[in-house]
Amino acid sequence: MKFARVVFAVAGTVGLLAMIPMYLAEESYRYYASLGGLVAWQFAFFLIALDPQRFRMMMLPATMEKLLWVATMLFMWFRGHLTDAEVLGSTIPHGILGGLFVAAFFKTHRRGTEVAPR
Repeated sequence: MKFARVVFAVAGTVGLLAMIPMYLAEESYRYYASLGGLVAWQFAFFLIALDPQRFRMMMLPATMEKLLWVATMLFMWFRGHLTDAEVLGSTIPHGILGGLFVAAFFKTHRRGTEVAPR
């Protein structure tokens, strides 16, 4: 469970820090609704980090949030709508976190099925 706590706490922290420049960017008001949803997800990550066992099932939509971001950016790249390689490269951490979320899901036991420490 410690693994899941660390993964989701890091994801929430990095996500919030990454959004600060987005809120301060020129003409970012056009994206405030999207940014608000992303901020809400960062707090969901913190909630999962507090009690991974209790919120284990929330790891599934959290994983979808990360992997759908990667899929969307790749789709836009291949369609030619995204031409900045730096922006495309910024999707790599999302993919890594998505993979870590999957690992955390499988490493976190359901309530009542804990394995006794050896």
